[in-house]
Amino acid sequence: MDYTGIRDLKLNSEELAQFYQGDYPIRDLLENQYVFIRDETDKIADKFFWRAGHLERVPFLTIKNDFCGTIKPRNPYQECAIHMLNDRKAPVKVFTSVYGGGKDFLMSAQALSLIEKGVFEKLVYIRPNVSLGDIPDIGYLKGDEFAKLSWTLAPLWDKFGGRETVEEMCQNNQIELVPLPHIRGRSFNNALVYVSEAQNITREIARLIISRIGENSEIWYNGDYRQVDRRMYDADNGLRATIDSLAGNSLFEMVYSPVTERSMVARLAEII
Repeated sequence: MDYTGIRDLKLNSEELAQFYQGDYPIRDLLENQYVFIRDETDKIADKFFWRAGHLERVPFLTIKNDFCGTIKPRNPYQECAIHMLNDRKAPVKVFTSVYGGGKDFLMSAQALSLIEKGVFEKLVYIRPNVSLGDIPDIGYLKGDEFAKLSWTLAPLWDKFGGRETVEEMCQNNQIELVPLPHIRGRSFNNALVYVSEAQNITREIARLIISRIGENSEIWYNGDYRQVDRRMYDADNGLRATIDSLAGNSLFEMVYSPVTERSMVARLAEII
């Protein structure tokens, strides 16, 4: 299944009128799927969310926390992503995108907001310890377990006020850095489990991680299949298996964004 979490529906003027009158049937939607209503010029006229047999209009939401201030979506895909991250009814969430689509930026910002508000007690951060494909490892790292894995927290440094702030949050148990080899036997309650770079996990690892989710917890994945760092993940990809298995499940939501927002230069990655 090539599921993106969003369905595009292009309607002509007559069909648009029928749609808003409630006379245009929309079939084969999956639970928690977003719908972009496009006009004849292919412009997005409206955005909806399908839940429990009804279409709900996607509201314009923002993310707020002490470090980032107010974050507004830059495109319709990010609007849906922020809506998804604000929804507590589906505890399993996936945000995939092209390079610079805002995956870590929006997810980490909303995660911090939820920690600040006390919705979750802590952020459990999991990033596969996989080095960049075709780049030799730098060798064994000195220090204890935290020192060896602290580099995986780098995506949070800019969003949470720098390295010192993130490490202080770790010391205060607001962030827990969990190495995958030690995840068996764990149970995460009242926690937000955040799996970054999830394209670098196998189906068995994906199954193992989600089985650790306890009461009042959520699990968020982000990733990009094109940034897989080992050939083994092309054949056995846990993120893809999660999406294919859970699409349409009431506990699952997903958004894929094809838009790069990091910079004009970053968009060049799409043509190289």
